[in-house]
Amino acid sequence: MRWIGLLITSIIFVACTNSEVDYKSLDCSEHSALIFQKESEFVESDFSKEDLQELLISYANFANHCQSDSLAPEFLMRRADLLRGEGKIREAIAQFKAVHDGFPLYQNKITCAFVAAFLYETELNDKDSAEKLYLQIIESYPDSHEAGVARNSLRHLRETQDETINRLKNRVDE
Repeated sequence: MRWIGLLITSIIFVACTNSEVDYKSLDCSEHSALIFQKESEFVESDFSKEDLQELLISYANFANHCQSDSLAPEFLMRRADLLRGEGKIREAIAQFKAVHDGFPLYQNKITCAFVAAFLYETELNDKDSAEKLYLQIIESYPDSHEAGVARNSLRHLRETQDETINRLKNRVDE
């Protein structure tokens, strides 16, 4: 058992000292261990752009080479969140939607659909696309928490800024 840990550690060490990792030569557990290491390095580097790019590539490579692994949708969801943080909203939305559509058993797939709708609404101000996704969530997952939030979002989706302020003001006055 110790030699397996030593093997994984040495693979990670070699992989981290060589920026050109041959992902195809790694099995899924080795690849995921490398990603966890890259995540730690990303945090320790105070979120450097270089480490961010390596992490984005690593997540995508893992999903391509380990599609049936349970970590694939999780890593893609993390990738989508990093893209969102980088201001790459359309890419993030596409990634969230791909996780939802491509991994039907993933426990956070409804959340992925909701975040995509929310980004359409709040970041792109694309009310039509947001409305379409919110309605799909309500129709497909009517009893989910996300459907409840989507219903509420739809009620206020087309409000102007003044209408929102007045609604909130009235709520405080009550």
